[in-house]
Amino acid sequence: MILRRMILHRHDVVTSTSDLVKEMADAGAPEWTTVVARSQTEGRGRMSRRWHSPRGNLFVSVLLRPDILPSELPRMSILTALAVFTALDGGNVPLNLKWPNDILLDNRKIAGVLLEGRTRNDRVEFVVAGMGINLTLDRSSFPADLRDKIASFHEVDAELTIDDLLSRLEIGLDKYSSSFRGAAWDEARSEFINHSDLERGYISPDANGSLRGRPVDMTVDGCLVIDTGKGLVTVRSDGLADGVS
Repeated sequence: MILRRMILHRHDVVTSTSDLVKEMADAGAPEWTTVVARSQTEGRGRMSRRWHSPRGNLFVSVLLRPDILPSELPRMSILTALAVFTALDGGNVPLNLKWPNDILLDNRKIAGVLLEGRTRNDRVEFVVAGMGINLTLDRSSFPADLRDKIASFHEVDAELTIDDLLSRLEIGLDKYSSSFRGAAWDEARSEFINHSDLERGYISPDANGSLRGRPVDMTVDGCLVIDTGKGLVTVRSDGLADGVS
């Protein structure tokens, strides 16, 4: 496969690929500007959690400029996770999606997505889609409490290279990054639900500490619906919750 749209900037070690792309976006970089690094020293996930970034894996951030409203940003998180999922899915790989942006292999985390955007005058200026994908892992480089919770794609396909994966990602992002409205969004939302890990419980931070429940659905806006045992609650990707019944 040949890269057609990504404008690649390759680095050895960076603090964060997303931080570099945001700086480039502020300087007027075009859509599809992409930073790839062998390692990150300050990689992060949702809610400012640290993303461990040892060598041998893919750390990439892509600049997108979709014509969306700020309220539609949660949809972009869903769509980017779908792009990563399809890049890794070979049909026989036991992958699942965990809302809003994790990809699991045998219920262990193999990849994650972090979206960061810049808005002005109720419009989205740009979105930076940051993705971390485990290809090969030295578990000793991870904290002990994470070693049994992570997976690498080389467990199922040792031949997949970073460049192969970048090509697959580009195809997925090209498809899904414009699927945020209408029938295309409805189809993508159904696809996400079909591949979701809905059998396990969900824990979300909220004003009272944590919110526990079983995922049952996803709203048209990309929010998770969970059953707490006392009623259904919607959870937005920022971790905030609203009661719905």
